[in-house]
Amino acid sequence: MLTTASFFAKPLAGLALPVLQGQPWGSAAEAVQRAGLVDLDFTVIIQAVLFFTLLAVLPSLVLKPLVARFDQREARTEGARNEAKTLRKQADEQVASYEHATQEQRKKAMAERAETRAATQRQADALVAQARAETQARIDAGLAQQRQVMKQAQAQLDAVAAPLAGEIADKLVRG
Repeated sequence: MLTTASFFAKPLAGLALPVLQGQPWGSAAEAVQRAGLVDLDFTVIIQAVLFFTLLAVLPSLVLKPLVARFDQREARTEGARNEAKTLRKQADEQVASYEHATQEQRKKAMAERAETRAATQRQADALVAQARAETQARIDAGLAQQRQVMKQAQAQLDAVAAPLAGEIADKLVRG
């Protein structure tokens, strides 16, 4: 059967703890009186020497490299952030430059388009004016020709009309 005292007695058998070695549990006051709070002997000095040695050595062995690693990590992180800011600024400048160049090219293309449209309109207007002039010249020539033909016809009619008028008048008078 496993009792509390036997459970703790086996692992702690090498230690000189009279409270746990086969004796039944007593009150806390009895255990404190039997064990004592702190034994002041040469082990306290050894423990103090070890404590202060570790206190002096551990910062240089553990703390300084750890802090240096943290500082290095912070510097890398900050450097990456600064580099990212620089790259973003460069990208923004390139985008602005691209947009400015695109805007300038768009303005230039619009000006060329307007100029081409105006030149084409001038050519079309010149062609229309030339066609109108040619048409007007043909009309004028046709009217002049018709007037000439009319004058000739009038002259022929006048030449024929006078003798005919005389004959008609003779026939009317003669009766």
